[in-house]
Amino acid sequence: MEIYALITAAGRGRRIKSIFPKQFIPIAGRPLLMRTIEVIKDFDAKIKIVLVIPEEHIKLWKDLCTEFDFQIEHQIVRGGKERFNSVQNGLHFIPQDSIVLIHDGVRPLVHQDTIQRVVDKTIEKGNAVPCIVPTQTIRRIVSEGENEPLLRENLRIIQTPQGFHSNIIKLAYNQEFDAKFTDDASVLETLGYRINLVEGNYSNIKITHPADIKTAEALMVVD
Repeated sequence: MEIYALITAAGRGRRIKSIFPKQFIPIAGRPLLMRTIEVIKDFDAKIKIVLVIPEEHIKLWKDLCTEFDFQIEHQIVRGGKERFNSVQNGLHFIPQDSIVLIHDGVRPLVHQDTIQRVVDKTIEKGNAVPCIVPTQTIRRIVSEGENEPLLRENLRIIQTPQGFHSNIIKLAYNQEFDAKFTDDASVLETLGYRINLVEGNYSNIKITHPADIKTAEALMVVD
């Protein structure tokens, strides 16, 4: 069964406070998105890459590929209004009867063993979602002025790549967008599928805020 990686990099990165789209910001000397693609390819050189980026950033991306001599083959797809729409667009290029790993383009520190667990469970069960146990105390707002602690052992922080048999995730993405869709697993879940969790890795951070850049560079040294 062929494996595809659908990498979403269609965000504008407003929270990173940079004139440069966050997926192109240098991390240890190379654009962040290149590092993300490389870590996926390092897992399996035969994985086919489908990259979803905003139409207005396609030329910039191609220029960066030339500048950094980036030669990993990939299919470029135009992004949509929401992440949901971007994944929809990318799934048009994923064939039936394959495995697809849907991954955030700003997560360059996913471990190889995390990817392996996702792939293995997806082949076995049809889907797999990496997660970690929260390390900080979390409280839930019950009502105005009322809140309560939650048991960390019953909570999980969800990561990517999330793995799916392409047939079922393509079917799930035929739905209309709903604001309750927070990730790809939540889209599939509406069809009644059980979501299978696997162990992620704590360094697999999503680079969203300026401080995350320094954190990622430090983690690259010790990871």
